[in-house]
Amino acid sequence: MSGEQRELTFRFLAEPTDVNYGGKVHGGVVMKWIDQVGYAAAVGWAGRYSVTVAVG
Repeated sequence: MSGEQRELTFRFLAEPTDVNYGGKVHGGVVMKWIDQVGYAAAVGWAGRYSVTVAVG
């Protein structure tokens, strides 16, 4: 997030390997997406490298 930008928009498209036979996205894939968005927000806020410590 550069300058005065205060909003991020992420869109994810599930690949065929990301879903089960019922068409639902696997939980691990969703957690990966959450982690990626969290990282982008944390780096934008802190201005430096960040890691996920916990999700809850």
